[in-house]
Amino acid sequence: MYKIKTSELLSEKGIAEELTSIEVVKNISDDLFETKHHYLMAAYSLEYKIEFSFDKVNNMCQYIMVERNDINREKQNINIEFIDDIFILGQHIDGVKDKFKNNISKNGSIRIGNIELFFEKHKVDSLYYFPKQNIGNNQLNS
Repeated sequence: MYKIKTSELLSEKGIAEELTSIEVVKNISDDLFETKHHYLMAAYSLEYKIEFSFDKVNNMCQYIMVERNDINREKQNINIEFIDDIFILGQHIDGVKDKFKNNISKNGSIRIGNIELFFEKHKVDSLYYFPKQNIGNNQLNS
């Protein structure tokens, strides 16, 4: 089972490299969607939805997004689990700014290393992880 921990996303450890492979993620995902430019795959880890985005041109992982999931809470993917071990999701924006000494960007998010946090009602709503091979090439466009 693959485990993704918030603390590891924020550190140099990151995630298991296999989770940036489109073939691996296809095999462990619960849902698959397509947009004009991306393949989107989702896995449900009880209260979290883990979404993977791959570029259709080169099959590179663009991002991995985690957000709370109220729709499929009973689903538990047996192949992947997200653990918010530092309890960042749902944290108030002021606490995040104080903890990480970061300012809010123009789009209302906070960038910390390879992750970007997005807020709704001043609380962390979603976390985007950008694999190292894709730093500087992260477009959230569909």
